Amino acid sequence: MTNKKPLSATALLLAKKQSVMRFIFLQILFVFFVSLGIFCFVGGLYGYSFVLGALCSIAPSIYMAWRVFGYRGTRPAKDVVRAFYRGEAGKLVLTAVLLSLVFLLIKPLAAGSFFAGFGIAILSHWLSPFVLNK
Repeated sequence: MTNKKPLSATALLLAKKQSVMRFIFLQILFVFFVSLGIFCFVGGLYGYSFVLGALCSIAPSIYMAWRVFGYRGTRPAKDVVRAFYRGEAGKLVLTAVLLSLVFLLIKPLAAGSFFAGFGIAILSHWLSPFVLNK
């Protein structure tokens, strides 16, 4: 039987930050391999449309992680809650802006593949409990 000491607040924050970054890295890696398969077997248009859709979900997630975990050390609970609200608001705005820019500026675009990438990137968040608990 081992006696584990509880982690300090700073060590716990660092562990959570590393877990979130590992999840985002795995999400990007997953999207890369799926889009590579789509690019090879279906075509370039569908491949880059899938990547753009996934990036419209992943980039705002990176922003949210930066807003919440971008600080060193511990902070008062009020500041943590404020960071979550600001991060979530920024994430929603960034998602809307990215989606709009892709539809306005990228021609041609395979809408089905684009939304498949966007949806798969969002659904991959359901895997986060398995990644974050390790």
